[in-house]
Amino acid sequence: MAYEMKEGDISIFVNDKEGNDARPDYTGKALIDGTEMRVAMWKKQSAGGNTFLSGKVEEKGAYNGSAKSARNTVSNEVPF
Repeated sequence: MAYEMKEGDISIFVNDKEGNDARPDYTGKALIDGTEMRVAMWKKQSAGGNTFLSGKVEEKGAYNGSAKSARNTVSNEVPF
């Protein structure tokens, strides 16, 4: 039987960073208000030496893979 997410569930897995340290340490998904969301988490260390997780949640499909490609989608045309 396949796992079926329920409202409010989050599943997080260790991410293969493939040599790119900017990629999240953990990725996964969450079900919030009936919408499947993408979850990304980075392991960080505070100035006091405490380890913590910092993350981002966004709608599945909203992530395009790079900031560079996001900049390329902006039009330089004047809207009037």
